[in-house]
Amino acid sequence: MNIAQITVSGNVGSDPEVRDVNGTKVANFSIAVNEKYRTKSGEQVENTHWFRIEAWDGSNGKGLVSNVIEPLVKKGTTVYAQGTPIIEEYEKDGIKQRAFKVKLAGSGSTFRLASRSDDAPSGSSASSSSEDVPF
Repeated sequence: MNIAQITVSGNVGSDPEVRDVNGTKVANFSIAVNEKYRTKSGEQVENTHWFRIEAWDGSNGKGLVSNVIEPLVKKGTTVYAQGTPIIEEYEKDGIKQRAFKVKLAGSGSTFRLASRSDDAPSGSSASSSSEDVPF
């Protein structure tokens, strides 16, 4: 059995961009994962790693994008995403490039909301929930 899966948990960097691809909603956004550690000399080091996310809706608009990402995920929302790592190859200015993203689609993906930023609308049910969507 072969498996390729990646788990990322962090804060959404900007509001998701939602578009329609042949009648299916697709959301694109990035997650910032912060890393903090001390070197042997005691120096505090802080790094932010960005992960691009591509989430696909389920059939008939009843999926992850329509029900969770579009209405609830905004800049600053803390999320947990588990999906398939994808490496895209393309050419730009005659030079071959590679880009990495995490694809959330199908039953092998998991997406959970951890919290929202302080500027989230009051009364939002996502503020402290841990919603698991099996896509």
